[in-house]
Amino acid sequence: MDFIFSQIGLLRFTIFLASALFFFIGYGLAPVVYHKNIRWLLAYPMWMAEKIEKWSKQSWHPGIIFLFIFSMNLISLSVDFFSGLIPLLPVVFAVWTGLNVGLVSFHTLEGNFFYASLFNPVSLFELPAVFSAFTLAFQFNTRFFPEWKIVTVPSLEVYMQAFLTIVLPLLLIGGIVETALIKFMDKMEPK
Repeated sequence: MDFIFSQIGLLRFTIFLASALFFFIGYGLAPVVYHKNIRWLLAYPMWMAEKIEKWSKQSWHPGIIFLFIFSMNLISLSVDFFSGLIPLLPVVFAVWTGLNVGLVSFHTLEGNFFYASLFNPVSLFELPAVFSAFTLAFQFNTRFFPEWKIVTVPSLEVYMQAFLTIVLPLLLIGGIVETALIKFMDKMEPK
């Protein structure tokens, strides 16, 4: 248990809040981008929303659904984590991730309950995973800016271990919860 707390202790609270802020800036821009039909920003999230809508009509085994959700989230957050290797890229990726999540949500919900949708059982696990991945990326990225003196930057391996200890379990739980909700909603729909 001490090991888990030491890993969580690597996350600086102020940087965690900054990563959440950048994510929510992107999320908040989503309705504007959607209504103004800014195609280059809409291309990827609308492609993803189309795939999700198509796949959600399939009667997949819960294990396949979980594997898909978990894999997509893990790939995305791994890329976000490794953005810390390039100066200032985590800031761009945090806004971009928030924008993409926001665009898919706005499209799927047709604009209804856009902000309220952030308060669902899946978000309770996935959003902290996102913010933790970006916090680690931001902190590692500060090595490019020693004059900022924000954090002492340990090795990439230390941050990778924290990613596996903090982010991975949150994604696992989030994937299980999301799979259960999808199957529950599927049973509730009239056939």
